[in-house]
Amino acid sequence: MKVSKIFLIGIVCLLAACSGGRKRVTQSIDYSNPQAGRSYYDFSPYELEDPSVLDDRYNTQERVLGEDEDFTSENISSSYGTYGDVVITVATRKFKLGANASRREMALFQKAMDQAYNVALHQYRPTGFTYSLSSVGAVNPLSDLEVTCKMSEHSANAVGQASCNTFFNNVATGYRQLSSN
Repeated sequence: MKVSKIFLIGIVCLLAACSGGRKRVTQSIDYSNPQAGRSYYDFSPYELEDPSVLDDRYNTQERVLGEDEDFTSENISSSYGTYGDVVITVATRKFKLGANASRREMALFQKAMDQAYNVALHQYRPTGFTYSLSSVGAVNPLSDLEVTCKMSEHSANAVGQASCNTFFNNVATGYRQLSSN
């Protein structure tokens, strides 16, 4: 008996929902744009000058390179096609900053890496010399850091191991000195 009453109420609700008719929209919405002929932005044309890159009158003085831009480049693109020399990973070292390493230790380590990079760069002058830093700590990401020494293939064959060893040794000694202060 209860099932038939519930079934009867369900049918009545379904019929009431279907036979409600269509609701009429009584709002007066105007979709026309009164500013359709006018532009929002000003697109007034202007005269183009000659490009300054190709003009010699602006390039009268030679630009002084900064310390981080002092690279010697070799033109070896003929042997490697259009893109030049290939950058390869020469060496990778893992540094342990300790289980409780924080932003302070990370800042000191970054400062030691920058100093070591400048020493190795000025001593060996490798082309395309750079490094990458990644955190490999399991619990504390800053506890273990992996530093990868990279440079062009030509420089890696010539001075790769020596420059990366100098870089890594200076990172370790520089960090010890900075953290002891």
